[in-house]
Amino acid sequence: MKLGLIGKPLGHSKSPWIHKELTGADYSLWELGSEELDGFFAKKDFDGLNVTIPYKLKVVKYMDDLEGDAVRTGAVNTVINRGGLLIGCNTDTAGAKYLLKSLGIPVEGKRAAVLGSGGAARAAAEALKQLGAEPMIVSRCPEDADGFKKIRTISYEKLYKDPRGISLLVNATPLGMSPDLDGTAADLNKLPDLEAVADVVANPLRTRLVFEAQQKGLKAAGGIRMLVAQAFAAEELFTGKTLDPALIEKCAEKLIKSTRSIVLTGMPSAGKTTTGRLLAQKAGMPFIDMDEELEKRFGMPIAQYFSEFGEESFRAQEKLLAQELSLREGCVIATGGGTVLDPDNMRRLMANGLAVWLDRSLPLLKASKERPLAADKAALEKLWVKRRGIYEKYSDTRAEADGSPEETVRELIKLLPEDKTC
Repeated sequence: MKLGLIGKPLGHSKSPWIHKELTGADYSLWELGSEELDGFFAKKDFDGLNVTIPYKLKVVKYMDDLEGDAVRTGAVNTVINRGGLLIGCNTDTAGAKYLLKSLGIPVEGKRAAVLGSGGAARAAAEALKQLGAEPMIVSRCPEDADGFKKIRTISYEKLYKDPRGISLLVNATPLGMSPDLDGTAADLNKLPDLEAVADVVANPLRTRLVFEAQQKGLKAAGGIRMLVAQAFAAEELFTGKTLDPALIEKCAEKLIKSTRSIVLTGMPSAGKTTTGRLLAQKAGMPFIDMDEELEKRFGMPIAQYFSEFGEESFRAQEKLLAQELSLREGCVIATGGGTVLDPDNMRRLMANGLAVWLDRSLPLLKASKERPLAADKAALEKLWVKRRGIYEKYSDTRAEADGSPEETVRELIKLLPEDKTC
């Protein structure tokens, strides 16, 4: 079968890997400009097709018929070529339902705000309706958000003016998508009744919106599971076969583990460099030590840089490096001990990273004149008291690091996929 994806841009798409993992299918990426759509659909040179931004609404006019959720949403993300007849379907709704269920909270009866007015928003709103929730669409231009005749559409201003009872938020805009990791679709501080946040953006693994929601203690999930679940539903349409639903979670977990980096945090002398280098070696992953990288750029030891240029200048350079590393995938990153002091550093590093706090007991930590803020025992103890809570705050998991680096690595290796094929 000739299968593929159209959209623009497609440079970081995981779809070929996902479809290969689900059914072994060969799957192509066809990046098209809007002026190329007429010719592409006139040729009909495919058996099955997925559609991503910005074309989920634009391709409807090329369809000979619509089926299922495509009828209800007016958006098409899956096309079947049946002997020259193009049938438009929508598997995003099934994907959105899977994502919402993954939050682990009851959705029925909840008031939900769906951000956006494109194809993904329509699918998310339909998914919420099917799960028994009460969705409303939030758009920058609600008067132009056609296609939502049966769903209330409001502006962001109106949402923030009266947010009472909105317990579920779904971002169905591309805000926060790589490489714009600083983008976010909503101000969570203005939504006091929120219980959970779902973001359809799958790259990065954790958008700024999801990060901020998690920091508030809310249930939150990014779009990877939606991406895999909609591909699963599309493969059933492509093949005409009923597939094992367990494939969705298996594929999603493998994709997450294969994509994410391991970000090691912890006190100076907690063993981040030694442990990280050993972990990377055993896993066959690139290793980046932030302090070593900065020293290379400075052309001098960090202690000397501190002395000549001050801590403020050092933190600014550290922040720039964290921003660069935020776009990397599948690495082991050893942070400097003070990287966690800037929330933006951790938000960026955790976009595609699992933050692991290497927690080494105070008596085992070592002072060193090479570490400007931990030059002696008293300074080290003061630093430990000050930072311990911050390390805990910006960590996905804690690893006890009182033993040898080999012992720590044996625990950390469980966080990595058995087969790094992604």
